[in-house]
Amino acid sequence: MPIPLTASRWGSGPLLVCHPGGPGLHPDYLASLEALAEHRTVMVVHPRGVGRTPAAAESDDYGLDAYTADLSAWIDREARGEPVDLLGHSHGGIVAGLLAARRPRAVRRLVLMATPAYGGDEADTRAHEGYRARRDEPLVAAALDTLERHDRLPADGGALGRLVANLLPLWMGPDPHAVTRWQRRLAELPANPDALHHFNTRVHPVLTTELLGLREIRGPTLAVAGDLDSLAGPDHLHRLAALVPGARTVTLPGSGHMCHLDATEAVIRAVADFLLD
Repeated sequence: MPIPLTASRWGSGPLLVCHPGGPGLHPDYLASLEALAEHRTVMVVHPRGVGRTPAAAESDDYGLDAYTADLSAWIDREARGEPVDLLGHSHGGIVAGLLAARRPRAVRRLVLMATPAYGGDEADTRAHEGYRARRDEPLVAAALDTLERHDRLPADGGALGRLVANLLPLWMGPDPHAVTRWQRRLAELPANPDALHHFNTRVHPVLTTELLGLREIRGPTLAVAGDLDSLAGPDHLHRLAALVPGARTVTLPGSGHMCHLDATEAVIRAVADFLLD
């Protein structure tokens, strides 16, 4: 049974729906996408268990099918049968991509922002290689030490939000002022431990197979990622281009997994140009 989603809204005009990632991150971390509202309505949905949307009834009800059903029902309610432009970040890109594959008439144009193309041990190995390659950056070194000390997630949403903030240097570019500014903001946003635990233990190990569903996407698709993104960077972009027929790719220099924070203007420009094309 889909959970009725809530959403943050900016602007007016054609609808751009944005789905955040994590899973389980508070949707306010996508606030910089408000800049896209100059010529359209931007709505950032609050997935199950974060922001203003209720949690799932069961702690393990955070599978990809559940997220996709929630988003599908929300689009039906808000768009009233009209196709929407759809953007997803990270895990949200997986959800957005699966929806576009399963319901092509519901999505006009699709943006996959920092979206992984595979999971499992291969993805974990590549991510840690990327982190270690940047260990000469003090903030990255401290974040990597924090990651290596945590063998389990905090059960409290506030504590998980603070842990995410401490790990943020792993997912952003090398500008320490930008990183510390966003760390302060993210530390105030609670996250959903059940959602992230389910992904890490049940979804991520089989993600490569789940993502084969993206081969059914037929609409115009843009994939964007930073060249320093250890979770969904250039190698993932290359594989997404092979998975999704006709997908365009944009690589953002000096940017990490949170490319919308590292290179806000470049992301806004790339997405806006694609949606107007």
